[in-house]
Amino acid sequence: MKIFARSLAAATALAVALAAAPSRAEDRNGYVVVKGGGYFPTASNAISVASNPQTWSLNTAGDVEAAVGASFGMLGFYVSGGYLWTNSNTSGTNVQVTGLPFSGVLQLRIPILFVVPYLEAGVGLLVNTAKAPSVSSTKTSFMVPAGGGVDFLLGPILLGAEARYLYVSPTTYDFGSSFSSNTATLRMSGVVVTANLGYRF
Repeated sequence: MKIFARSLAAATALAVALAAAPSRAEDRNGYVVVKGGGYFPTASNAISVASNPQTWSLNTAGDVEAAVGASFGMLGFYVSGGYLWTNSNTSGTNVQVTGLPFSGVLQLRIPILFVVPYLEAGVGLLVNTAKAPSVSSTKTSFMVPAGGGVDFLLGPILLGAEARYLYVSPTTYDFGSSFSSNTATLRMSGVVVTANLGYRF
């Protein structure tokens, strides 16, 4: 009888623990996440020279980011920073372009059990650097990210995928003799697609 009572007590304790686990998982509102994937520039005239009708496009390249945020039911918020890179070697002129994106983003989330699709939009800054032969210049552009994705909440682990369009305001650089004119305009707007891995707390 004592063995039965102890077994019953152990089974009851296990059932209570299992029943409480999902609610504790749902109480994990904060998270940190790392993202990595591709950067796909969309402007066909990504680099244009003031006195020359010729334009240069930017090549598909990469993006990595880190973010910290929180979610509360259907609403979410995060701040992020990252690094993206690309280049253009059109017409024999090689231009290396890198960017440091910083943004604050609001999310509209639709929790469905452990699957959470979402839409998002925010504002931020892109500190971009363009390097042409023997010259380099750094500027800061206004940035608006907007897109969507899906999170898979596996206990404390967050797995996800995301696609965002980044509107980046054009910036003008002085490239010296690298182009036929001293100034060129850089347009870095494009699409970023990432896979995400995070920890919820």
